[in-house]
Amino acid sequence: MSSSTETLFRYDTPVILVGASPVPISETLSALPANWPVLAADGGANALLDLDRRPAMVIGDMDSARGLPDDLPRLALDGQDDTDLQKCLARIETPLLVGLGFLDGRFDHALAAMHALMVLDHQQPVMLVGTHDVVLRLCGDVTFDAEAGSRVSIWPLGTQDFGPSEGLRWQLDGLQMAPGALIGTSNEATGGPVSIRAGAGQGYAVILPRVAMPRLLEAVTPSAV
Repeated sequence: MSSSTETLFRYDTPVILVGASPVPISETLSALPANWPVLAADGGANALLDLDRRPAMVIGDMDSARGLPDDLPRLALDGQDDTDLQKCLARIETPLLVGLGFLDGRFDHALAAMHALMVLDHQQPVMLVGTHDVVLRLCGDVTFDAEAGSRVSIWPLGTQDFGPSEGLRWQLDGLQMAPGALIGTSNEATGGPVSIRAGAGQGYAVILPRVAMPRLLEAVTPSAV
């Protein structure tokens, strides 16, 4: 890991970022590689400390973190115009960021997490893992395996064009999606590889059942899992 004068933290491996949503994260955390750095967004530090896990860094406005050890590294950032997740995403450079504790709990917090994915100004993939769903933010193509009949939702994070797709009950070929216009929720896999080719656009999210997390991880970090 290295940091610049702009307080940008660079990692060569995927990074796990823990938020403060009041849902269990221990099972998901233990399923991820132990060598991936673990960071916290504000009150996510308490969620980790409750599991006897010490984050390498805490980033946020520090309005929800409580009783942190004095020697715990932290980057306190003022401002209420962006969320703690946005603050973290803007300052962590990694091949993949896996966020836990951002999707469940309050619905407005989940909406804020989706907003954070929409306003990203870089193309690195971001995966948010919840109790029931896994959301993978992408700008380019992706191929992953899925069982026949399993749910595959495509949510545009702005205006997004799609090229030929494979392995979906309803193909994406030539579609242009955008929130408030055309979306791709509740599609289904036909079984085997699902391939999505992205054209011009602002990115999109693939939303699958939580059980599909290992397959999505393999798709975006084949040498790291």
